[in-house]
Amino acid sequence: MRWMVVGILLVLGCDKPAAQSSGGKTFRVAMILPGSDQDHGWNQMAREGLDRIKSELKAETKIVTNVKTGEMANQLSYFGGEGFDVVICHGQEFASDVAKAAPRFAKTHFIVGGCPTDIPGAVAVEFDPRDASYLAGSLAAQVSRTKMAAFVGAMEIPTLVACYQGMREGISATKTDPPVKLLPPLWTDSWDSPTRAKEKAEAALSAGADVIFQNVDAAARGVFEAVRAQNKPSKPAFAIGCNSNQNLMAPDVIVGSVVIDVQRAYLDLARRVQNNEWKSGAVRLGLQGGYVDLVLNQSHPMITPPIKQNIADLRNALLVAHRAK
Repeated sequence: MRWMVVGILLVLGCDKPAAQSSGGKTFRVAMILPGSDQDHGWNQMAREGLDRIKSELKAETKIVTNVKTGEMANQLSYFGGEGFDVVICHGQEFASDVAKAAPRFAKTHFIVGGCPTDIPGAVAVEFDPRDASYLAGSLAAQVSRTKMAAFVGAMEIPTLVACYQGMREGISATKTDPPVKLLPPLWTDSWDSPTRAKEKAEAALSAGADVIFQNVDAAARGVFEAVRAQNKPSKPAFAIGCNSNQNLMAPDVIVGSVVIDVQRAYLDLARRVQNNEWKSGAVRLGLQGGYVDLVLNQSHPMITPPIKQNIADLRNALLVAHRAK
């Protein structure tokens, strides 16, 4: 697979009228979501990115939500046929339909977010969580008192497996006495069932874990409810959020969140189209460039100055290692 590293600088300027694409037409951007844009997670972040495209690029935008697999091809054909400059498809489930649509609508620029595979004629964006999850693992090791941590994920897909592997590596690299153990991953097989997420979190807590890193998107509140119920002054429990900054959802137990800056990624890619700098291919966005990073909950008492410094040092070490490659 070929990767291109996208380094895009935000352009600051005065307000301007509706942007023009090549040919003098209004710059038009469409977004297709597989779920609700009010889910407080993956899909809402994408919609917020479209809002920024409308505001900062002065684009005409349109969004379609809750699109089922069987409807994806029709939506792509509609926006391609209407001559939209950019169509953002938020999720790897769009990949096969975009691969068919891209040759048919050569003037439309297709972006598929959260997609680890190359799509000829389109940009496939993989948000790489491994480094940020490494930092989350180190954080878990530093705050754990039972010396056991857990990961609760929605599906056993490459991105979430990378979250677990990164967490495992971060725990292993953080020396504690005794060493912190990481339970096998707990899969809920659902992105939107707080009940299943809560059950898996309760199982992890019953097994002795006192830190849970979760990536279950809209079902995250189920994990936070379980951790809150377990949390006691004499026996604290902690959680680590994912995708959006979830630190305020349960600030008494969440010590940090692995945040994906989907909003900036889509804005930057749309700007490349507007500036005639488009290049199709696979794009990996992660800790470099700040697209995926661990955001500490600065108000939590466990986030002490030494922990802040340790995380900052680890982040810098990861970035130095990337630059050396």
